[in-house]
Amino acid sequence: MSIALPGAEGPLREQVFTVVDQAGRKGLELEDIAERIEGVPAAEIESALRGLEARGRAVEVEGVWYAPEKTPWAVGVVEILETGDALLRPGFREEPDHFIRGRSLKGALSGDLVLVKRLGRQARPGDWKLPEAHVLKTLSTRADTLVGSLERDEQGRSWLVPYDPKTSIELEVKGAEDVQPDHFVAVRVVRGKRPVGHVIEDLGHPETPGTDVRVVLRHYQIPDEFPPIVLQQAATFPPDPRSADWEGREDLRQRVIITIDGASARDFDDAVSIERLSGGTFRLGVHIADVASYVKEGSDLDLEAYRRGTSVYYPDRAIPMLPEALSNGLCSLRPGVPRLTVSAFLDIDRAGTIQSRRFAETVIQSARRMTYDEVRRILEEPQPGDAAEYGEVLPTLREMHGLMTILHQARKKRGSIDFDLPEGNVELDTEGTVVGVTPAHRHVAHRIIEEFMLAANEAVAFELETAQIPALYRVHDAPSPDRLAELREVLRPLGIEIKGSLDVVHPTVLQAAVAQAQGTPVEAFVSSVVLRSMQRAFYSPECRGHYALASRWYTHFTSPIRRYPDLVVHRALKALLGGQKLAAWYPVADRLPEMGEHTSTTERRAEQSERDLLQWKKVRFLAGRVGERFTGRITGVQPFGLFVQLDDLFVDGLVPVRTMADDYYVYEADTHSLVGENNQRIFQLADAVEVELAGVSLRHRRLELKIADMPEPMARENRPERRERREERPDRRERRR
Repeated sequence: MSIALPGAEGPLREQVFTVVDQAGRKGLELEDIAERIEGVPAAEIESALRGLEARGRAVEVEGVWYAPEKTPWAVGVVEILETGDALLRPGFREEPDHFIRGRSLKGALSGDLVLVKRLGRQARPGDWKLPEAHVLKTLSTRADTLVGSLERDEQGRSWLVPYDPKTSIELEVKGAEDVQPDHFVAVRVVRGKRPVGHVIEDLGHPETPGTDVRVVLRHYQIPDEFPPIVLQQAATFPPDPRSADWEGREDLRQRVIITIDGASARDFDDAVSIERLSGGTFRLGVHIADVASYVKEGSDLDLEAYRRGTSVYYPDRAIPMLPEALSNGLCSLRPGVPRLTVSAFLDIDRAGTIQSRRFAETVIQSARRMTYDEVRRILEEPQPGDAAEYGEVLPTLREMHGLMTILHQARKKRGSIDFDLPEGNVELDTEGTVVGVTPAHRHVAHRIIEEFMLAANEAVAFELETAQIPALYRVHDAPSPDRLAELREVLRPLGIEIKGSLDVVHPTVLQAAVAQAQGTPVEAFVSSVVLRSMQRAFYSPECRGHYALASRWYTHFTSPIRRYPDLVVHRALKALLGGQKLAAWYPVADRLPEMGEHTSTTERRAEQSERDLLQWKKVRFLAGRVGERFTGRITGVQPFGLFVQLDDLFVDGLVPVRTMADDYYVYEADTHSLVGENNQRIFQLADAVEVELAGVSLRHRRLELKIADMPEPMARENRPERRERREERPDRRERRR
């Protein structure tokens, strides 16, 4: 099936699913499904069925299609254990619900989505007691390629050590004769009773600059090169708009409009302005690059942007959603040159209430490019020469500071939760190697842009929703009662209570919990655990609001250069502004569910790859510092040890319980702590600890830590009285395991 528009496969896929679902336990053959959907070729229906099967929503067994929920079978994601057996999870982040013996995997690998038959008997893998199942078929593979490093055995055969430590597989690699040992490679997996890998790309030695980025990109299958036709389309645009391009637009080139970004930012897709009206009302202008004027729906540029879904940002480079001719050129709001924009004008009173909102297609000319640190210095550390240096920009910044404070207080009053989590900026040398990590803190300049962008996003969502214009919204649902119950147990030992019923918890309750920790040593920890209790935000055609922001209407409007959903929102708003364009826009509604699901997936992929690469670079940075001591805070407690985040470096490591040799430690689940049997020493969540870097695993990108001044494990194991006491307490040993 030829897909001419983003999400075009979605409507037919939903139609086909409805037919299969209605068939119930009997199922339907392809011919029967085709008969019930008139005017669609059987080949397109089969393609839709295969798309449903790849997501586990429909399955084919012996030529008959079923909705899995209507059958005695189950669908889930395989996680292979070190024993060769596997767990089955209903979703990547969900708890296991079945156990699969290695002989019953039928060649499935970690990450594969499979259909299983329940066997009606129980197994006890590790700490779980789970029903057994065996694989009927693999519905989709996480990837046809795997990334990892090579190891050679005594016979000279090459074996893949997967990049993802959770991927447990014995994969012999063919065609690796010319690849140096320890190099990372991408291999194509040929499945069978014994899967085999074939080298398709030598990614280089891990110490070679750039190898880490290539490995992460290939592992997450993030495209880093644009197809020639996409580059050709981008090259057809002029470097700057021509006067004919802004005919009919509101001309704002004489206004004082500025951009505020990080010092290393390369593209500037948002600019701001402010006016003071009578009665003290502010008129905020948020001006966003009009990417939709250049990237037309269905063009090769558009389809490639949709495929990528988002730009990806690494410490030493960006993988843009759009070619640089647009993202760093024509759609970048550089100072002193005209740029086409879509503007939101919000009239806001002294209480932070929006009195009116207006939107327009505009042309602007940024007066100045400001950096966050520059704005902070001007506002908090004014100097005598500022007026001469910055001219009209100086009073503009002061007015913006005042409005930011008003908007922030109004948002706080309604219950919006502010997660002010400290982060670490990595300092790189010319080859991309980390040479230092410095704490990064949000300050007044960041807050100005955040508040203004939030206000614009809310205003656009309100406008589109009340006008019933199809669009993609940013949805953040309330936390589940189960997660809130876990959060309550974690916070209780810190003296922070979440009171009342957990079925309906207003954001002000969690806001109060975060505020209670503000200014204390556990502030960052409390913010992080509250954040982890939240649902993941996603894109949807439904305007369901944003829980953490306590906002009834919310979308993403402010970054169409780097987020595809913002581009969709721009098209919707421009259709509304154009009036006569609405009839042509309404049919997009059928495609929006598929577009929302796809862009949510690409966003998660980008975020995970960014975290992975940052962790890898930080671990490499610390590889030469084994034996040094660091301060940190306990962020997780498990029977097998403590997770500790190092202060200022913002990197996590594990203290294995086997190294805590001054006593015998028992895991207490109710208090999230490890407690010494004899000395009653307690290690629990949020405790500050001093640790020593005991080892670094570059392969697994992990740090092994130990509590400072702990005796060596062997010293404890060699004491006969300790062994006797342990043998007298088999119940304790079981609890520890």
